[in-house]
Amino acid sequence: MRAISSYATAVIVMAAMLAPGIGAYAQDSKLSLPDVAVMALAGPFEPPYMRDPGKAYARNPYFGRYRVEEDKFSEVPCTQTRIGFGPGGKCLQGYRLGPPGPSGAAGNNSNPCDMALDVVIDTPGKLAIEADILVFDPYKVMPTGSPPRWCYIHGYTGYDQEDFLDMNQVTRRGTNWHNLVVNDSQNQWYGGDRLRSIQFSDGPHNCIAVRKPGPVWRGGYVYMMHASICHTDTAAVQAQDIAYVLASLQTRIYDPSGNLRKAGDQTTYGSVTNSR
Repeated sequence: MRAISSYATAVIVMAAMLAPGIGAYAQDSKLSLPDVAVMALAGPFEPPYMRDPGKAYARNPYFGRYRVEEDKFSEVPCTQTRIGFGPGGKCLQGYRLGPPGPSGAAGNNSNPCDMALDVVIDTPGKLAIEADILVFDPYKVMPTGSPPRWCYIHGYTGYDQEDFLDMNQVTRRGTNWHNLVVNDSQNQWYGGDRLRSIQFSDGPHNCIAVRKPGPVWRGGYVYMMHASICHTDTAAVQAQDIAYVLASLQTRIYDPSGNLRKAGDQTTYGSVTNSR
């Protein structure tokens, strides 16, 4: 809007400068002015949680930017991220988020409620996958204490196609969106896969995007995971492909940063597939 306003102001100023000359010339002959069309250029893309103020908090109730932005993340060895896949994968360390308020600000080393947003990209067999995780360690111990009761990963119940479209760089290229499946309302507290999914195309490739929460923790979850799964040929993504990817993704709940608790200490996280 700022660009439109500046352009419109320039048009008005130019018209004011030309008006006296045009008026004098019009006394002698009729001068017809051409039609001027002012076109607005598209502004920077806004993630869904910034578009609708009424849904902003539900989509991003954290201190920080909850959006996968691969070009802004740092590539690191996969042993340093909180999600992994295979030995040949590419891993990105993303933003660090916290609870609302000053105590959740990034870089606040006294905050035990530290949430990591990391990404893994891999091409196992005829599949191309990209997965991200927002995770915190509920058993983290710092000199200032452990995570408080209000520290957990929120599950946005309104997550739908608009959110899937902005999930990662693959879904942002996506077309032909169809078959949104929501399977978490009935079972989110009592087991089941609690999976949301939607099918789409990435060029000639058939894909599916999924969202899967981790173990239930207080008012939310220990982590929230998203993944895009595409076939590198023209085959359709099958149920066994999804099962293989979800079973192979390594979710690392333990947070080594500033943690007084050792990784080997026994804790009870609940049922977690391939947790580290």
